Amino acid sequence: MGRSTLVPQEIAMIHHERKYDMKQAPIISRRLIAAALLVGLFSVSAFGATDEAEAEVEIPTTLQPYNVRVFVAIDDNVEFQLNFRKRILAELRDRCDGYWGRMCTVSVEEFPRLFPATATTLDRLAITHESPEVANCDKAFFLTLQADGGGYLVAGKCWDATTRETSTVISSQVFRRSDIADRLFGLLSDLFEPIVEIADFDEKQVTLQIRAGELLPPDPSQAPLKAGRLLTPFYRFITREGDVRKIQEIPWTYLVVTDVDRATANCSIVSGLRVPLTTRRRRLIEVLAQGVRPKFDSTRLKFVSQQFTDHPMFGVTVSIVPEKSETTTAESTEESTGEEQAQVAKPEPVTMMTDRAGTVTISGDGSNKPVMLAVHSGKSALARVPLVPGLEAEAEIQLPDDSVRLNVEGQLAVLEAGVIDAVAKRAVLMARARSAIKANDWKSVDEFLERMDKISGPSRMQTELTIIRERGVSAAMARKDVSAKRRIERLCSKTSELIETYLSLDKINQFREETAELRKALGAK
Repeated sequence: MGRSTLVPQEIAMIHHERKYDMKQAPIISRRLIAAALLVGLFSVSAFGATDEAEAEVEIPTTLQPYNVRVFVAIDDNVEFQLNFRKRILAELRDRCDGYWGRMCTVSVEEFPRLFPATATTLDRLAITHESPEVANCDKAFFLTLQADGGGYLVAGKCWDATTRETSTVISSQVFRRSDIADRLFGLLSDLFEPIVEIADFDEKQVTLQIRAGELLPPDPSQAPLKAGRLLTPFYRFITREGDVRKIQEIPWTYLVVTDVDRATANCSIVSGLRVPLTTRRRRLIEVLAQGVRPKFDSTRLKFVSQQFTDHPMFGVTVSIVPEKSETTTAESTEESTGEEQAQVAKPEPVTMMTDRAGTVTISGDGSNKPVMLAVHSGKSALARVPLVPGLEAEAEIQLPDDSVRLNVEGQLAVLEAGVIDAVAKRAVLMARARSAIKANDWKSVDEFLERMDKISGPSRMQTELTIIRERGVSAAMARKDVSAKRRIERLCSKTSELIETYLSLDKINQFREETAELRKALGAK
């Protein structure tokens, strides 16, 4: 049994019942009473400290329910009387409690400030973190209900306190009054995007802690995360006072949920960045992610130059790299004949080219999975980024300005054409010289050899190549484009090898030696 401790009330009661006279009590009794008083005071201090410590204990993210506020704007129509409005709000509140349970703490109220209560007006409604409607909540949903012909039109959008962003407006048609509350909750469910904390990660996998993940909803279909769900990571920079200083998205990076165990989820990471997530953790920086869903049929991509963002990159090749299929891999590894393995062909990439405005349109296939885009200018790779078609209506990708490399590539193409022309002329002259030798026409042989000497040799071609290289590298360094510099040097090195291989003087010298030996053997002059 634990040691009992006297509290001040018990000490006062004992003192009142026994009515000790401190002056007449024996010394031992006075010391015992004094000791009891000290123990009581110490216990009060200890209990107070314990209460303060318990008050400062932070609730884990996985046990924190979402504080949700739902505002419903109902159109001013004779069909929507006061009793009907109250019933719709009550039914919607019951749907939220029944489907979400402890995962969300929900308040539902009418929103008369939005007038008229239409989807168009809702789209124009501006919500910021300073708006009174979103105070002290994690998510605020704004819904509208209006009569539409023979039925009803419901619309909604959501403001999230973590990202401080407002979603696009989504709408739905309703034909029966009894289905209005269900359809309104359907909008809430479609707009609800979970917030997760990135707990750990490596190059291939990310571990998440799900907000309210331990507070499982009564309806499993309303679970915040499921396998295959898509998320986008971001950083939240917090001040020492706890205010949000900045929110920074991590571009071209997606998380795909692979498995979920209550409040913990594992994800694969798809990114166009070499190091999408930083390994350094700071107390005032939160690494979070939010669920996202495509809301459009396609995404219009615009490619612009990094140096000049108003300069569209037209004529750029964009290829959708096919994903490695597990089924195809399994079929190819099974025991099969060569003809059967040949039938399991690797899917070809879908290739497009940007128009004059530097744009292409990437259509979704309904899988909601990121596709990998490989961007090339000629044979040069400019970028490799993932994209979820339909997640945004329009997106912009900045590419390195490849005009310097293209200029150098054009000059090298002219130079290589000159190499091919020189090789062809040499071959023709050597063939004619051999024919003249057979005819014992040494005058023509000397003429052909003289014409061969006038053809550009490797030294002249290498000099022209050096000039092209130096001008191209200087132009790239003037723009501080190290990538273009490397590409130019690589192209020039290949051209140099081409010149040395096909314009070598060894064959010419060997032909001259053979011709001189034949002349001497035949006694020709």
